[in-house]
Amino acid sequence: MKLSNLLDARLILLGRNVESIDQAIVECVSSLSANRLRSISKDEALARLRAREMLGGTTFPTGIAIPHARFEGFDDILIIALIPLVPIPVAGQRPVELVWCVLTSQASSSTYLKVLAHLASISKDEVTMAALTRADSGARFVDCIDKGAYEVEKGLHVGDIMSRNVISIRDDASLRELTDLMFQNKLRYLPVIDKEGRLVGEVGVLDLIAAGIPDYVYRVGGLKFLDEFEPMQMLLANEDSIQVRSIMKPPITSIAPDSPVLAVAFEMTRSRKRHFCVVEGGRLVGVISSMDILSRVLRA
Repeated sequence: MKLSNLLDARLILLGRNVESIDQAIVECVSSLSANRLRSISKDEALARLRAREMLGGTTFPTGIAIPHARFEGFDDILIIALIPLVPIPVAGQRPVELVWCVLTSQASSSTYLKVLAHLASISKDEVTMAALTRADSGARFVDCIDKGAYEVEKGLHVGDIMSRNVISIRDDASLRELTDLMFQNKLRYLPVIDKEGRLVGEVGVLDLIAAGIPDYVYRVGGLKFLDEFEPMQMLLANEDSIQVRSIMKPPITSIAPDSPVLAVAFEMTRSRKRHFCVVEGGRLVGVISSMDILSRVLRA
């Protein structure tokens, strides 16, 4: 099923005079008839959308917002799109030019999650976004989405929720470069690639810290006989000459973009591993983490 099949031209609200995301939510809910809502009231819809909004994570740096909520006893999926007359200001990021309001069943649905993933993906396509924000009718808006051929068939895959803008490091980089990269970007994990961009390993902050602890410490079981900072001083003195490949670990398993999310979630719990690299054709294309599953599945 195509995403465009879930859109109704009558629920595309163009040029609405709203000054905040909350006003946009009110406008979207007001556009719904009692027949469309059926088992829930407008007040309930508004309250649930606002409650989800309080959790955060519904505005994106690409200029969209996706307020959404799930409802018990509601067996439909409704998508309302709103183009504000003037982009809505959002603190610290790009103003919102397009609001998608999504209502669906309380039961976690792969269709619902794919819809959210596609809406976020569409916002990264500047050509499509420009066409949507310039649409002069609901029908033209839906037609723009139809041309993208976004499919929302059942089955949630890694590619739907993984992080694509991945920071990685070369295997021939120094530990100084690794330390700086982790510190500056507040990272605890990095994929390691070779000069051709192929995944060759992975490294975590604990691997970096372990590089400052001598091997014999693990045999004697303590550091009491050493000066408190002596091992780390040795690491700092040599961090320009030690390469990442000397401390990295090989990837535990290979995850493809079309791998089922449930299978990856199972592997995470089984191995107690929070990050997996996503590889296609031998090249790194993304990373999926436990936080992706939390924010994009369990609290989507």
